[in-house]
Amino acid sequence: MPRNWRYVLVAGTIVLAAACKKSPAEHVKRGDDLVAQKKVAEAMVEYRTALAQDEQLGEVRLKLADLYAEQGDSQNAYREYVRASDVLPDNRDAQLKGGAMLLLANRFAEAKTRAENVLKKNPHDSAALMLKGNALAGLKDVNGAFRSLNDAIESDPGSSTAYANLGALQLARGDQRLAEASFKKAINADPNAASARVALAHYYNTQHRDAEAEESLREAIRVDAKNVQANSNLVELLIRTKRPAEAEQPLKAIVAVMNNADAQFALAEYYLRMKRNSDAVPILRTLAESPATAALARARLASIDYKEGRTPAAHAAIDDILKTDPNNRAALLLKGQLLSSERKFEEALQYLKRAATADPGRDAEPNLVAARIYIAKGQLEDALDTYKKVLTRNPSSIPAQLGLAQLYAARGEFKSALELARGAVTNDPRNAEARLILIRTLQATGDSGAAERELKYLQDRMPPSAELEVQLGALLLSRNNPAAAKIAFSKALELGPGSPEALAGLIGLDFSTNNREAAVKRIEARLHEAPNDKHAWYLAAHTYYSMKDFGNAERALRKTIELDPSNLSAFAMLGGVYGFQGRLDDAKQQFDAWAAQQPRSIAAHTMVALLLEKQNKPLEAKKAYEKILEIDPHAAIAANNLAFHYASNGGNLDVALQLAQTAKSQVPSEPEFNDTLGYIYYKQNIADVAIQHFQQAIAGDPKNPSFHYHLGLAYAQQGEDTQAIAAFRRALALNPNFAEAADAKRALGELVIQ
Repeated sequence: MPRNWRYVLVAGTIVLAAACKKSPAEHVKRGDDLVAQKKVAEAMVEYRTALAQDEQLGEVRLKLADLYAEQGDSQNAYREYVRASDVLPDNRDAQLKGGAMLLLANRFAEAKTRAENVLKKNPHDSAALMLKGNALAGLKDVNGAFRSLNDAIESDPGSSTAYANLGALQLARGDQRLAEASFKKAINADPNAASARVALAHYYNTQHRDAEAEESLREAIRVDAKNVQANSNLVELLIRTKRPAEAEQPLKAIVAVMNNADAQFALAEYYLRMKRNSDAVPILRTLAESPATAALARARLASIDYKEGRTPAAHAAIDDILKTDPNNRAALLLKGQLLSSERKFEEALQYLKRAATADPGRDAEPNLVAARIYIAKGQLEDALDTYKKVLTRNPSSIPAQLGLAQLYAARGEFKSALELARGAVTNDPRNAEARLILIRTLQATGDSGAAERELKYLQDRMPPSAELEVQLGALLLSRNNPAAAKIAFSKALELGPGSPEALAGLIGLDFSTNNREAAVKRIEARLHEAPNDKHAWYLAAHTYYSMKDFGNAERALRKTIELDPSNLSAFAMLGGVYGFQGRLDDAKQQFDAWAAQQPRSIAAHTMVALLLEKQNKPLEAKKAYEKILEIDPHAAIAANNLAFHYASNGGNLDVALQLAQTAKSQVPSEPEFNDTLGYIYYKQNIADVAIQHFQQAIAGDPKNPSFHYHLGLAYAQQGEDTQAIAAFRRALALNPNFAEAADAKRALGELVIQ
């Protein structure tokens, strides 16, 4: 081909390309036409194309920002509004909208600048004065904020928004009476302004005036049924006041208005919480069809499969998501949660760590699940560290504060527990769980006055509940008022039939008045109502044992063990029943026969092993425990007792530690399991960790002399002689003849002589 023809072809291509390329103005015109046709997605493409050619088109940025806002895409709306306000300093609309966005982002100084840009042209612009007042409030210039808001009201006396903003500022300053008056003036200024009624409802909410808050929100919805904030706040109020069934309608209203994925997910989650899976599934399946929401929706559908017993399908669905998207946070988190519920803790932790790494800014939830796993495994230091990690990133995380508070309380570190519980209450004053934990901690420290004040707060503001009445009963008992305590425990049973704490409180009161017949009737009535209530059967065993009715005590303990094979105390009590009657050989024959009939019965084999120990046949007991663990590697009592056998008889301490951790993972609060773990760490010369576990054991059973003796050994190993002496003396004071008393006396003598 001649060279000049090639030049002609190239030049022709350039001309053709130039002819096909539209100008920014043409893209904007096309975008405007598409908006008129309600083709929003296509319009946004045109506007973005125009901006790609000319970034300084502020008016286009403003149009694009409005579309993002209409679609509920707050992140992109924020970006475009702020950029529009940067390039259009003389455009009132751009300055006010950009300033509002900066205000929401706590960029108060920049928001103030946007307001002042408008006020340069019109010093009496009410909207700009309100923006400036809110920005000054954020900058802690309260007096300046008041001046600006009052100027806004003077410029526009009919401005509902100005009065509402003034009320918010007065409320923040503590002027409650003036704040309420301002909110009501906002409504009077514009009776059809839903936002004014929402602001008044917020005020009532801060004053715990729920009925008035609800009335104000419903009035806001009456004047504007599509008001998202009013409907959202009403949902929150209904759930908080334990009327979740009524929350469906406002949630549906939000979905109808917003029509975006977030609102649809919220409605689906509501249906899941209400156990209306069949209503959630269609929503989630629709969301699963969109690439943007498919992974999260499929993960939610997998969780439904799991809850409804389709375990293989649930795991397969999650694994399928992770094949195409191995760093999908939602799928990794759900996989970790499912494995945790199956007690596959090590696998669960791996997925949870991946979930936390996948999105470091949202690592709180996987870390909270991991902390609960560490507690279940008995790795309390790891749990403490994990909760602390969550609080480092999010100091107001209530689950982390409460989890850490309970761990500190279990260790007897009540000062730290109180500080955390109070922090949780400060962050969410209406959180009943936080206040109940605070009440229990206060009672544990003997501060019944503070406990009573907290309890009164809950009683005044929360619906009646079994938990509240149980705490009231415990408080009244501590003040030696059994008659009032009985009323509280009885009310607790009415509110929560079968509450083990309330039932135990009433039976204890029956015994204190020597009314044993009433105690028996009470517990047997509960067993008739709920024949598979393991707590009731164990309480029945205690009741019968206290009356020396060993036949019924044995029957109740056998049933307890059948329902809860990990209940070490039930096994110990059953052994005590046989020992008290001198029937160890008979008992072993019975349990041998039971084990023969049910060769995989953990309860039967465990009882045989315990009886062998009582008969002083440690080697035979060891073999029995090993056989149990072949049947079920997670059998708690067998794992614990075999671990202690290894630690006490020169066995492999690493194996012993694994066994002890397995036992504690099943029943974290069992004092015997904590003692075994502590003893193994003591044998490994890790005294500081051993001390922590012994302290936990003592917190659970403070009158066990062996626990105090073991604590003394750990203190001595660490060189803390004064504490060791105190622990040994405490052990001997509790029981001068306990099994290890001779060793305790010898250890005490050696320290005192030194």
